[in-house]
Amino acid sequence: MEFGILGPLLVRDEHGEHPVAAPKQRVLLAALLLRRDQVTPFDLLADYLWDGRPPRSARSALQNSVMRLRAALGPAGARLETRAGGYLLHAAPEEFDLERFTALHRRGLAALSRNADEEAADLLEAALSTWRGDALLDVPSDRLQHEQADRLADHRLQAVESRVTAELRLGRQSMVAELHALTAAHPARERFWVQLMTALHQEGRQAEALTTFQRVRRLLDEEFGVLPGPELRELHQRLLRPVATADPHRERAAQGVQAAQAASTTQGASATRGASATQGASAPRRTAPGRVPPPRQVPGRTPYGPRPDQLPAPLAEFTGRVAELAELTRVLTLPTGRLPRTVVVSGAPGSGKRVLAAEAARAVRRAFPDGVLRADLCGTRPAPASAREVLGHLLTSLGVPEQQLPADPAARAALLRRRTAGRRLLLVLEDARSAAQLRALLPSDPGCAVLVTSRRRLPELVGAVPLPLGPLPPAEAVTFLSRVLGSERAAAEPFALAELAALCEGLPLALRICARRLLARPELTAHRLAQRLAAPEHRLDELRCGELDLRAAIAGSYRGLEPALATAFARLALPGLATVGTRAAGELLGSSPVAAEHLLDRLVDAHLLTRRTPGRYRYPALLHAFARERAEALDSVGAGPAGAFFLTPRY
Repeated sequence: MEFGILGPLLVRDEHGEHPVAAPKQRVLLAALLLRRDQVTPFDLLADYLWDGRPPRSARSALQNSVMRLRAALGPAGARLETRAGGYLLHAAPEEFDLERFTALHRRGLAALSRNADEEAADLLEAALSTWRGDALLDVPSDRLQHEQADRLADHRLQAVESRVTAELRLGRQSMVAELHALTAAHPARERFWVQLMTALHQEGRQAEALTTFQRVRRLLDEEFGVLPGPELRELHQRLLRPVATADPHRERAAQGVQAAQAASTTQGASATRGASATQGASAPRRTAPGRVPPPRQVPGRTPYGPRPDQLPAPLAEFTGRVAELAELTRVLTLPTGRLPRTVVVSGAPGSGKRVLAAEAARAVRRAFPDGVLRADLCGTRPAPASAREVLGHLLTSLGVPEQQLPADPAARAALLRRRTAGRRLLLVLEDARSAAQLRALLPSDPGCAVLVTSRRRLPELVGAVPLPLGPLPPAEAVTFLSRVLGSERAAAEPFALAELAALCEGLPLALRICARRLLARPELTAHRLAQRLAAPEHRLDELRCGELDLRAAIAGSYRGLEPALATAFARLALPGLATVGTRAAGELLGSSPVAAEHLLDRLVDAHLLTRRTPGRYRYPALLHAFARERAEALDSVGAGPAGAFFLTPRY
């Protein structure tokens, strides 16, 4: 049997879930679980059910609610007993998700206090995996929410802080993205800012760590009217010292663990039972040895198949995208509904969609204890991956032997839905060409989530949350270059780096190519490279370094366009003119303005144009350079001049 309040209310046995649909019954069940194995007085239950304003008929209405709750619980209804003065619900500690969380959290803190950091990280990860969303998510009682939900949310954040402490002690990389998301979601929680600065320091990003302190100092002053606390100020001073210390986080870890342990002592069985401060707190009840599942036995995980983790190594150059990471983290960890949560990250060629998706997946991976699956749909290649191929990859990753894979794609899709049922998996599907390519690959279980990257917006993918990516802001683009080149070289040419960032239009792939070229050739200055990029006709020739090639990236998008769109993309790129209106487009294409606008809007959906104002569109400079090349290629094969006649002021 399993009872849960750490997310939507949960009652589950070997036969499946027993939904508790009526609001009053959900309040009643939550209140009884919070004082499990203890009599909850009639008056307290009435206060929870009617938020302190019970009617005169409260006793009889409460009896009716108890009777209906027993029926909803099925066989477990026998556990709900009427006692003198109230009601009691029997539930063993290992059957209740809050007790499992509390026990695992306490064990994790104990491991942390004795410097068993890997054990602590595993235990705290297991503790956090018991959460399925906000506590008491669907329990409609203001009083219960006020007394319990905020307190439980704070315990959850304490566990997150402790788990991050363990991972920072272990020197694990890729913590920065998660901590950016945590500080965005909880800006007043200074410990997360301390941990973010520590993670940046450990990765050698000293300047960013110091900038972060200035940012949080302004935020605390402007939003909350307070100064940074002693822990933040002390870390800031440590980072300002010219000689690096051993590890500023570890030196303070013991204090943090002691504080977390002190908070945890009020969080155990007595806290879960003492649902009202006016009722007093029971003495802590220890969980019997061996009754708590070990860290890897996460509730809700199906017994078959491996736990895949197919994320690539983090990219050292990743910079910025704080707001986008926070939004992805928020959406992917929303409480479960009827369907899997799905997000489509779309953007122009080279805008960093895959890298952002990987960073977001790393930030939320602990919310998906059954693993992270990743598949490249090859949507911008001449031959996109077929549903049969991708389904085969996903199924074998979930432990299905290759010889047992069905031949028929529809049968493979059905098997994927069965294999993901009851599991909490994150699917990262990269480079999707269309919604049709995705539909057979989507799980149906609401415990799963899907993160899609595409060069197109895919509005036809029903229920998906769109996240279009624009260019990096100028300051973040310069920071990107500075991080790769190093502080000394960046400081030598600050204006040239700003010029390079502008010529790259904040496009991460273009910035990455420039940085790699400058690293590969120490004698090449940023100023000289900017001069070479300034000529539009040679810009794409310069934006190539090894396998990194911006022209090839844009060609992948162009190749996927249907003929009418490809022709429009090339024909409308007039020499020296990056903007076009619908009337001019209609004349250039030999169509009506309405038909031309339809084509232009589709190019916007493909992230090959931007819409400036209604009826007016713009080519980003790097895409304009590519489109001009295609227009000249059309001219060379006799397809007619690319609109030179129409270069008049009226357009």
